[in-house]
Amino acid sequence: MKKNLYITIGTFLLVSILETIINQVFLKSSYNALQTVWRPSEELIANAPIFFLIYGIFALSFAYIFSKAYHKTGIVEGISIGLAIGLMAKFWYGYTNYIVLPIPNTLAFQWFFYGTIECMIIGGTAALIANKD
Repeated sequence: MKKNLYITIGTFLLVSILETIINQVFLKSSYNALQTVWRPSEELIANAPIFFLIYGIFALSFAYIFSKAYHKTGIVEGISIGLAIGLMAKFWYGYTNYIVLPIPNTLAFQWFFYGTIECMIIGGTAALIANKD
């Protein structure tokens, strides 16, 4: 139970950091080229606190799935679990948005690719936390 709490907290912190890096650094130019697709800055800022809810639900879900799937064989297993979650969740996210929004395939792929890497990092970190005695 205690380790699941630590995994949830670690996942929340990593998602907060990695999402900021991915979206504010790696994808900034892609987003700037599509300014007409996004909400105005004022609305984005006003809605930003919702990210904490999103990250919290993701962290709880990730920790739950991880705890059920992890057999304590090490970081490679954690990365593999993160890969499975990333392939499932981030492919869905990237390409559902591609279908619904007028965005280029490159952005959908970047969301999928970076998001999957993000989940792999989280999975590896969760394994390190789970293996601490």
